[in-house]
Amino acid sequence: METIPIPVATDAQKAPIIKRTRAILADPDSPDVPQLEAEINNLVYNLYGLKDKEIGIIEVGAGSEPAPTEE
Repeated sequence: METIPIPVATDAQKAPIIKRTRAILADPDSPDVPQLEAEINNLVYNLYGLKDKEIGIIEVGAGSEPAPTEE
């Protein structure tokens, strides 16, 4: 079995994820939540260095549309 690499995030990488997570927790009924979740997903995908094909596999497996990627 192959091991899964777990990256160690820097404070600079953690900060935008924490900011968006706090915004969701502060107002979980906000219409901005889906966009914030998509942004968190993209930040995590970038942290792991995932490519579009890998992101597509994850998004389809999660039953959602692929999130737009920033390149």
